[in-house]
Amino acid sequence: MAAMFDDPLRASTAENTLRSLRQGRRSVEAYITDFRRFACETGWNDVALIGQFRLGLSEALKDEIARVGIPSSLESLVQLSIQIDRRLRERARERSASYSSMLRSPSAPPPGNQVALPAPEEPMQVNMAQGRLPPEELHRRRMHNLCLYCGRPNHTARYCPEKNRGRAGNPNSLLRLLHLSTSSCCSPLLTLPLVLQWGGRMLLQTAMVDSGASGNFLDKAVIDAFCIPVANKPFPLHIQVVDGSSLPSGPVTTETEPLQVTIGPGHKETLRFDIVTTPLFPIILGLPWLRQHDPQVSWSSGTFTFSSSYCIQNCLQKHHHVLNTVLDIHMTPQYHTVLPNEYSSFADVFDEKGVESLPPRRPYDCPIELIPGAPIPYGRLYPLSEPELKVLKGYIQENLDKGF
Repeated sequence: MAAMFDDPLRASTAENTLRSLRQGRRSVEAYITDFRRFACETGWNDVALIGQFRLGLSEALKDEIARVGIPSSLESLVQLSIQIDRRLRERARERSASYSSMLRSPSAPPPGNQVALPAPEEPMQVNMAQGRLPPEELHRRRMHNLCLYCGRPNHTARYCPEKNRGRAGNPNSLLRLLHLSTSSCCSPLLTLPLVLQWGGRMLLQTAMVDSGASGNFLDKAVIDAFCIPVANKPFPLHIQVVDGSSLPSGPVTTETEPLQVTIGPGHKETLRFDIVTTPLFPIILGLPWLRQHDPQVSWSSGTFTFSSSYCIQNCLQKHHHVLNTVLDIHMTPQYHTVLPNEYSSFADVFDEKGVESLPPRRPYDCPIELIPGAPIPYGRLYPLSEPELKVLKGYIQENLDKGF
């Protein structure tokens, strides 16, 4: 019975559904219910399920889990997600009620009587132990990836220009570089959608382009979730983050096998990625990639143009030009066509003067016998455009003038 009525592609269907499953604006309990329903039919191990479960969580939950650390088992990760999600929703309701009571409060002075307080010379230094920022404001800045010192985007408190401007006369060039907005107003980062292909499989991901990265990196959770083939590096790679410290996970010892990377409709290349833990972006394209391809970047719109000589020779697909058809009205006639030497004995076949009249009748001509009184068959006419009709009528008239 199972062989006759069961779904033979149940496992692959469950895998595809699981890869596209996202929490969205639902509660994490609803997401977990759907996740478990399909996970039990995939046969994946805990490592793969943990990676896929994290990919489907909301951005707020991903940020909070990244701060506290990822549990080693799927069940622990599920319980942690439920606890954090409930607390986030509680705080959202509390903030909503607090803001509503403030709007209804009659004790607030009218706008005309408000007194502007003098602006401080330097923003208040954030200190978590002293609690100088209200918890609501601290949570808001963390949720929107804002600086905990000045509340502005595109940098962290460690590299805040406002804080360093108070300590020194001019901020250094590194701070100015980090403060530069490299994408459109929709995102504070410069990203590229790309497709990874290996062994007949395909994976759509979003990569962050980072000129401060020393190489190309791929998240270990993605490797485990999609079973991307890896290999040991010839030598361990020691990586330092922006503050000069080493990666907590230690030196990089593994890398992917060569993967085909497709960006846009026609930019293809083969890359190896160093495997690290990057919870915010699964793929990072670094400075060596930028130097090799030398793309033109529109910083206002966050778009790339691959027009370098390297891309033209190695990455961009060649466009095949289609020859003119017989009905092309713009085709340039060739009056001085030279035949190859091997066809010189058949030159009369290619001579246009020889087609001014019909060939003589011969005994081996194939006749078309018409049956007297038979009805003429009717066939549907296929539509032609105006240029095609004009060329066709000219061809028919030309042969009628020859007496054909």
